[in-house]
Amino acid sequence: MKQTQPPPQPPAARHRLCGHGGCAAAPMQAPVYALAKVALLGVLAWVGAVQAQPAPPLELLAQAEPDFFSDQLPQQVLSVTRLAQPLADAPGAVTVLDRQTLRRSGARTVTEALRLVPGYMVAGYNGANLMAAYHAPLDEYGVRSLILVDGRSLYSPSFVGGGFRALNAMPIEEVERIEVLRGTNSAAFGAHALFGVINVVTRHTLDTLGQALVLNADGAGVADAYVRLGWGEPGWSQRLSVSRSADHGLRDLHDSQQRLQLLWRADIKPGPASEWMLQAGLSEWDADDGFPDNAGDPQRDVNLRKSHALLQWNHAPQADATWKATLSWDEERFADRFVYRAPGTLFNAPVPFIPIAVNLGYQERRLALELEHTRVVSPSWRWVLGGGVRDDSTFSPAQFATTERVAVRDWRVFGHAEWAPAPGWLVNAGLFAGDRSDTGSYLAPRLMLNHEIAPGHTLRAGLTRAERPPLLFERSADARYFLPDGRFAASTYRPNFALRNEVLHTRELGYHANLAQGRVNLDVRLYEERLRDFIQFRQIDSLARQYVNAPGFTLRGLEYQLIWRPSERTEWRLNQSFNQIRWQQPGPIGRTPPSRMSTVAWFQRLDHGWGLSLMLHERSAMAWRGAASAVGSSTRVDARLAREFDWGGASAEAAVALQSLTGDIDEFVPQRPSSRRVYASLRLEF
Repeated sequence: MKQTQPPPQPPAARHRLCGHGGCAAAPMQAPVYALAKVALLGVLAWVGAVQAQPAPPLELLAQAEPDFFSDQLPQQVLSVTRLAQPLADAPGAVTVLDRQTLRRSGARTVTEALRLVPGYMVAGYNGANLMAAYHAPLDEYGVRSLILVDGRSLYSPSFVGGGFRALNAMPIEEVERIEVLRGTNSAAFGAHALFGVINVVTRHTLDTLGQALVLNADGAGVADAYVRLGWGEPGWSQRLSVSRSADHGLRDLHDSQQRLQLLWRADIKPGPASEWMLQAGLSEWDADDGFPDNAGDPQRDVNLRKSHALLQWNHAPQADATWKATLSWDEERFADRFVYRAPGTLFNAPVPFIPIAVNLGYQERRLALELEHTRVVSPSWRWVLGGGVRDDSTFSPAQFATTERVAVRDWRVFGHAEWAPAPGWLVNAGLFAGDRSDTGSYLAPRLMLNHEIAPGHTLRAGLTRAERPPLLFERSADARYFLPDGRFAASTYRPNFALRNEVLHTRELGYHANLAQGRVNLDVRLYEERLRDFIQFRQIDSLARQYVNAPGFTLRGLEYQLIWRPSERTEWRLNQSFNQIRWQQPGPIGRTPPSRMSTVAWFQRLDHGWGLSLMLHERSAMAWRGAASAVGSSTRVDARLAREFDWGGASAEAAVALQSLTGDIDEFVPQRPSSRRVYASLRLEF
């Protein structure tokens, strides 16, 4: 057994969803929703035609091409409710990217691979800081999407939060699959899952015995190397890996980067009922940052050192009960120093410029403990209950105006129940309750009803409510700077201890189809999201900022994901999302999500070990940072050509990946384009 799984779901507990009056969204508005409706009807009609065609059993497909389809789309997901569920029973829309899909995408990082997830925008203010945001350009650093790796949160409480710097360090070669819940999942995982969860599951050590070497290189700075050693046997196995990644970033920007990382994992199974997983890692990231002729953000070098450890215990003393405990520790040290040449006129000084030392660095720690218990009470009733505590602290005298550590403790309890009141019906009900030492308590309930209207066709409808307390930095930042003679110069951030939690209300309708003996999978999500007390910063004077609560917005949209395998050699993926945002506060806001995003991916197995991938990503105009940063519509085409072969007894693959074949694209703000890139890859496993 390569992974400890929760108890299998009783057959009678596989049920589906209903409609619910509370989810009725506002009437669709032209032109976005009319276009969405036409697209959806066309897809449904096409799927019906595909379903009517005879299809060979999947077992025969797997036998015909075991390498290409060895990782079929998982029928169960583990990170939506903390219960193992079929995709059709999950209370939300889920995208799963398995190991083969990640490899065929040609992505160098997990963040890049999120381009294949409906509604995800992938960009960054430079090439060294790649990030992803789900359907609304509000999270330049991803503070409203929770990122988990084997149950360990990557969220950073310091400065602007987020977890993508840590996610970009995760070697994609060690990932077994990624589960992305599109939409809030605070009912299962708490505050920082406001817009969803990106759950990364790494490979079991029994799957990585032996040695592996992966190299990526091009003529423009890409120089990646990954070396892995795995040893052991059933009951005790380990993996040790060393990786290096480097590139020159975007053209004409000061954003070259290099990352070194050491990772270790052990899986121990002392008996049939228990399994232990141990992990530890060290990484160091050096990057160029800043821009010429920008006194407040000059060109400079930054450094991030990160270490972590994880201990996880799974125990199944009987078939209808399991226990799981997770203890994790993280530490980050970020160094970012430069000299701000302040105009002398700001301080009535007789010189044109005054040098002021700026320090954006911090040292942060997290210690988290969590325990959960799952019970199968009957074929139609099961639940999971748990709780935990998390301590976050940061030390940054320049950012918090204190030489003491700034800390917050977060206690939490959670539960989820799954109930089948009748054949074909399933109720998912969950609640997450937390209490923070700085902001008090918060709640996140969810109620979802799934109904199987016909074999392979499931509807779902539900309501969710989520809260996000402010980050340590958002609430308590007190950045003060001083002149060389010691006099106070200015504040760049001021605290706001009256800052309220963001609150998100979501109404959702969905449809899931598993057709043609598993060759066609379709998932549709129609949603209305209302966010109030939106946390954003306001400019107090020429230098100082303060985070405040704004009225918020209403976001309505439709998205779908279609996966079609017409033969044992071919896979198509089609994603589209359509949405409209209406801000509640008066005056121009300028942050505008793309009203349309589309992705078409074609993965083709050819003769003699060859494989071809083509991916087209298209979006309409958008503005991530405000009206001044608006960019026009874009089309991006990526491709990958690979060949598998034997090399001296080793399993080998050589590939060429081509990114942004259509040329320069402004994906974040104007004049910072992603450019065409071609790199070669060699993989050896022996």
